[in-house]
Amino acid sequence: MEKLVAEVPELAKSLEGWYSPGIRVGNLVFLSGLAGKNRATGQILPSVEDQIRQIFADMSTILTAHGAQLSDVVKMTMYFTNRKRDWPAFDRIRRELFLSHPPCTIGVGVTEIALGADIAIDAIAVVT
Repeated sequence: MEKLVAEVPELAKSLEGWYSPGIRVGNLVFLSGLAGKNRATGQILPSVEDQIRQIFADMSTILTAHGAQLSDVVKMTMYFTNRKRDWPAFDRIRRELFLSHPPCTIGVGVTEIALGADIAIDAIAVVT
């Protein structure tokens, strides 16, 4: 199967390192772990809620570039530096975005995320 990497110029300044933000193989789209960064500066946003909302906005942008949308996400892994504190905000926002049939998820506690982010999320989507 062919591996497709779509350009996502809107995220160029907020992507750090040498990696693909998303890759489509067949009808699957794999998203790299995303942190909630300001698209213009690449700096981590100040609140965990802002970070989470930006992560989902960036996910949506990457998915759209690969012919998918948030509702196509079937699996997410969330990495929290403080899961107990940040889970309620994540869960509230997730419920706003996935009104029915939310993706399979796991929340993992970690000691550190790049650039001091509070949360990072990766995902897999199935293009329908």
